[in-house]
Amino acid sequence: MDRPIIGLDDAFGVRAKSLRGLQGRLLALFDEAGFDEVIPPILERPDTLKSGAGRFLADQTVVFSDPAGAGLLAIRSDMTPQIARIAATRLQSKDILKLCYSGTVMLARPVSRRGSRQQWQTGVEYLGVSGAEGDTEVMRLAATCMLAAGFEQPVLQVGHIGLLKALVEESSVSLETWRELIARRSPDDLSATITSVNISETNRQVLLDMASGLGDLAWIEAQQGRINDTFDAAAQELVSLVKQVGSQLEGEVQVHADAAVMPRFLYHSGIVFAGFAAGVPQALLHGGRYDTMMAAHGRDMPATGFSCDLWAWLDVVQS
Repeated sequence: MDRPIIGLDDAFGVRAKSLRGLQGRLLALFDEAGFDEVIPPILERPDTLKSGAGRFLADQTVVFSDPAGAGLLAIRSDMTPQIARIAATRLQSKDILKLCYSGTVMLARPVSRRGSRQQWQTGVEYLGVSGAEGDTEVMRLAATCMLAAGFEQPVLQVGHIGLLKALVEESSVSLETWRELIARRSPDDLSATITSVNISETNRQVLLDMASGLGDLAWIEAQQGRINDTFDAAAQELVSLVKQVGSQLEGEVQVHADAAVMPRFLYHSGIVFAGFAAGVPQALLHGGRYDTMMAAHGRDMPATGFSCDLWAWLDVVQS
């Protein structure tokens, strides 16, 4: 008998049927919202998958030599770079694009010790629209998807990467390191780094507040005027969006501002958000704005979106 491949598994029977049912419900929601489905191939040129968003997943991308003579090929570990390629090449004639997708991606190694290497990534990308208009539509759709999947007491936590950038712009420590420290939500871990860098006392305390979980809406409003203009602009954008989306989803999904919500990858340029639900310790979806990423694929245009892993959703819903 062949040995199983670590992190990969078969799906059949109830599990396969459940995935197709959930996928169908979400794709129907995307279609109703005006998003057109795209189905990229599972293989790409490595340079395509490692451009823009993909460079943050380079170490998770499996690359191999094509026996048919096409040179090096790569198995996608994320679908956003493929959507960016399609938008920059095949769909150049359209100024505004609302695209959705659902398919398998594979990681070179599990994210956690007992995690899976296969994900069924499903999401949307809204390109060509900047600011609150696009963010609001994408966040509302993300909330609707959590409700359609049957999650109880869904919550959207919303942050802005501009807050962190404004606080550490004069630091010699990389933005990626700061992102990881804030995402851990451990003031002790953060303190060890803060003491060794040239950051004002005010900025140090604000960073510690964020890591301590104090960065709610009232806290963000109270910090305006204390840091710099960049911080104030990000804070105002975040506060305005949370109030707008929160009022639209009132009674269905809770929407909270949280200055410590960090993007998974640093291609995000503005608003970022994560979806949670009662009884689920990990985030169910991730999203946000990435206005600067498309330029790496040859077409400079604003963009926002979100994605989730349907296998992970089924593990929660069926547990």
